[in-house]
Amino acid sequence: MTDNMFRWDRTDDGIVTLTMDDPNAPVNTMNQTFQDDVRATVEKLEQELADGGEGGIKGIILTSAKKTFFAGGDIKQMSQVGPEDAQSMFDMVQHMKESLRRIEKLPVPVVAAINGAALGGGLEVALAANHRIAADARGSKIGLPEVTLGLLPGGGGITRVVRMIGIQDALMNVILTGAQMNPGKALKVGLVDEVVAPDELLDRARAWLLSDDAVAEQPWDVKGFKIPGGDPKNPKFAANLPSFPANLTKQLKGSPMKAPRRAMQAAVEGAQVDFDTALTIESRYFT
Repeated sequence: MTDNMFRWDRTDDGIVTLTMDDPNAPVNTMNQTFQDDVRATVEKLEQELADGGEGGIKGIILTSAKKTFFAGGDIKQMSQVGPEDAQSMFDMVQHMKESLRRIEKLPVPVVAAINGAALGGGLEVALAANHRIAADARGSKIGLPEVTLGLLPGGGGITRVVRMIGIQDALMNVILTGAQMNPGKALKVGLVDEVVAPDELLDRARAWLLSDDAVAEQPWDVKGFKIPGGDPKNPKFAANLPSFPANLTKQLKGSPMKAPRRAMQAAVEGAQVDFDTALTIESRYFT
């Protein structure tokens, strides 16, 4: 795709590899270039899939040409945002989330081939894939460190991680700690599905797409899905809910930091509603 940070490579087996490579920056971030180009790429994918026919797209690999997979949000842009920009920031985040939502609702499986660090928005991009394979690359870190910057994950990270590993584990192991994990730890926590040697990454991603294990539907889009460990409506879980604020205060050692508290509220409130409404709740707390 000309003049697009998503390089498009399609092979005879129907696999499309989308390689992120922002031409104007040393790393990929959620800047305006990404927002414009991810939307254009999604629209192209949807059109080609709608055209269908023999020899159509069978699966998608999402990876990066940079040393890191994706560095996260555009910190420079966010640092310039004031209270008067809250609505425009909300609209921007919702627009970006819609693009990621359209990726995860494509009728073919998507695998994120995480070749390096995927932090903050970078992990949130990968979470929109059906499967995540991380390269065991030296120095690679995976996580949602936003709370350590006084922010909270606003690109779907809270909503998706809660539904992947449960409210308590999502909060205590990922969101509230802001932990930056090596690929092995990210696998153990449940943020990625596989860890492989760097030179095996793309081959393994292709093999997964062509296997019987490949699915094109997120668990939370399956009828009857339940959040692991229960949601606030579950009596057993609800009984433990009052202890969450106290535990958070203890974890923060009395600090009045707003971001962790807002992140916890977004997680708990979002767990009580459908997925798309939860994304909106997350955006409101983010802005």
